[in-house]
Amino acid sequence: MRKIAISLSVLLTVFVVACVTINVYFPEAAAVEAADRIIDKVRGEESAEPTSRLQPVDSNQSAFVYSIASGLSNFLIGEANAQEPVDFDKPSAEKAALENSLAARFPSLRVFLDSGAIGLTDSGLLEIRDRNLVPLKDRNTVVQLVAAQNNDWNALYAEIARLNNHPEWQDSIRRTFAERWVAKADKGWYYREGGAWKQK
Repeated sequence: MRKIAISLSVLLTVFVVACVTINVYFPEAAAVEAADRIIDKVRGEESAEPTSRLQPVDSNQSAFVYSIASGLSNFLIGEANAQEPVDFDKPSAEKAALENSLAARFPSLRVFLDSGAIGLTDSGLLEIRDRNLVPLKDRNTVVQLVAAQNNDWNALYAEIARLNNHPEWQDSIRRTFAERWVAKADKGWYYREGGAWKQK
């Protein structure tokens, strides 16, 4: 009997800690997975379909433990107050439109990333790095392309945060995308880090 009480106590503690963790901490791994998929789409590269991050219940798990966990869930947070699972791939018409717009514009920007005229920033945006590398006749076009692309990125970061009911995550989402853009950047592309331009 004492062992059961200790086990229930441990289970309750773990469950409460898990609930607090879900509410407090930004889910970095889920954000990286979504960022990789979206960046690949924008770049026009094949990417695997998003997969669920929820693992199935072990078939050997006892019904007793499962029923206790379910009961604790209902008792501690209640169905009405339970948060939906985090899903950075949660769809919306606006999110899809932004992703498509970013992907459609990217081929026109890529040539200037390749030349070093524009670079990636540490805020998940693009910036004109060297206007002299842009032909005079193209300069206004490049300025407009960069501004439009940045507007869409800003709107996408906000939309992903909104869809997950965590607007305070927007800066973390932006930072994750910035890191993944650098990780996926082609050799020779420039990126800003600590206020200085670096070349991959």
